[in-house]
Amino acid sequence: MLSSNLAAFDMDGTLVQGRLVFALADRFDLSDKVRSIQSHRLMAGHEQTKAIAALFAGLTTKDLESTIASIPFTKNCERTIAALKDRGYKIGIISDSYTIAAGFVADRLNLDFVMANKLQIFNGKITGKVDMPLGWDRIGCYCKISVCKRYHLEKSADYFCVPIENTLAVGDTKSDICMIQRAGVGIAFMPKDEEIKKASDKIVNEPDLLKVLNFVNKAF
Repeated sequence: MLSSNLAAFDMDGTLVQGRLVFALADRFDLSDKVRSIQSHRLMAGHEQTKAIAALFAGLTTKDLESTIASIPFTKNCERTIAALKDRGYKIGIISDSYTIAAGFVADRLNLDFVMANKLQIFNGKITGKVDMPLGWDRIGCYCKISVCKRYHLEKSADYFCVPIENTLAVGDTKSDICMIQRAGVGIAFMPKDEEIKKASDKIVNEPDLLKVLNFVNKAF
């Protein structure tokens, strides 16, 4: 399990060119309801995750798998992962999406770890309930989202015996900020809001994941 470096990627908008929740919502005519929940400023991130999961009750695991499979990888995603592996990195996904989707992507890319929300399934169908890893409650992180990416970055680095200063984190929205700030190098990839731009060490403004390596080579 020993490794000298570790890279943690957000999934939606980073490894893949879209967001699973929006793709599912569009496919099953739930877009207005999903966006209404996400625009509720007084609802904490983890509460939004619960509410959105409830909307997907009755969908099947195949619905989720086929939807994530329909979202293309970001340009040069496979090449970027391969290059990091050649450098001895342990690589994984830390996402506030769902384990069904993140696991599907991780299997295709042959990644080392996955952390995401776990939808409860009964007889192949989503119940509408979700198990959230959280983590902010353990370390006092401000994020309050369903998957505290800082906590799970630290946990993954500890598991693989990688010093936190030798970690790389890549994401695109404010939900990635606590992870990006904690990592040795935090990269905003095609950032969707100003907050993540300000929080990141480096910014990639081209939709080509291979550009991430420009900063990796200089940092580690």
